[in-house]
Amino acid sequence: MKPALSRWIRLSFGTAITISCLWLALRKVPVGGMRESLEHVRWSWIVTALMLLAVGYTARIYRWWLMLRASNPAVSLRACAWPLIVGFAVNNVVPFRAGDVVRAVGFKERLGASAPQVLGSLVVERILDLTILLIALVVGIVGLTGGTSSVPVSYQRTAAIMAGFGIMGWALLLVVGDQLESVILRALQHRSIASRAWVSSAEHHVKTLFLALKLVRAPERALGLLAISTVVWVCEGGVFWAVANSLEYRGSPLGPWFALATGSLSTLIPSSPGYVGTFEFFTISGFTAYGASNSIAAAAALIVHGVLWLPLTMTGLGYLLVRPVFGGPSSQQVAQTQERM
Repeated sequence: MKPALSRWIRLSFGTAITISCLWLALRKVPVGGMRESLEHVRWSWIVTALMLLAVGYTARIYRWWLMLRASNPAVSLRACAWPLIVGFAVNNVVPFRAGDVVRAVGFKERLGASAPQVLGSLVVERILDLTILLIALVVGIVGLTGGTSSVPVSYQRTAAIMAGFGIMGWALLLVVGDQLESVILRALQHRSIASRAWVSSAEHHVKTLFLALKLVRAPERALGLLAISTVVWVCEGGVFWAVANSLEYRGSPLGPWFALATGSLSTLIPSSPGYVGTFEFFTISGFTAYGASNSIAAAAALIVHGVLWLPLTMTGLGYLLVRPVFGGPSSQQVAQTQERM
């Protein structure tokens, strides 16, 4: 299948999911009730949410710096800030995780790292985030089993799927990474392709990628990164908590944290840029599971999405307007990297 056709199909599929999720999320929400909730927002709590967001992204930058520093001790903390912010901002407006391509390709010279090294750090970043979110999801499900409501089958299935991905991720990092690298390198050395010009470069990139993945092999380093990841998601969960407090939320205190898990994990589902629809549906579901009304849950989901999306996106895109990074990689390189990811 041609890359352009493949991207068009994925975009169409994601748009269909977005429309479906928006309809499912809002079909039972009284418009008047949601409007009333939005009109009575206490803005001091929104300021608190923005402050927590800033602390959380500072922790993200610090965590990424530690990962890159393992392979390039010369990289500075300051050099890691804008690539991460821009990467997240581009992911918010362009499909197919294009922001990850920007981080790996557009900023590699400024970071003093190769694209495979950066991609390796992004894989570790995803696995760390998935681990913390899975813990939050499981805690939320346990909280539901202790109440009067039964646990929806969709939550149980999601937890099982995420646990599977988490286990596979840690297995890749800690257990089978060397074996997988060996298998890939042997495949590249097969006589049917070994003589081709690109094989030498591919072998180098594979070795570089797996070297980057090995950065969590040391237990103290893995625990340190997990601790920082906990700070990241406690701050992001604090955004949900602060927004809930800005409204007339009367549900369980666990509600905002369960909404964090369900809403954040929903970003793994293919959808339109900015995770519109999927984020709203699953965030509303998380809030209502712990007693929020449909109106409050919908208002909270919309505000949280705005807080998470708008400041970061405007900041990152503003940087790109002043200092564009696409002078380095060509559009063809970006498209090829997206296909590999």
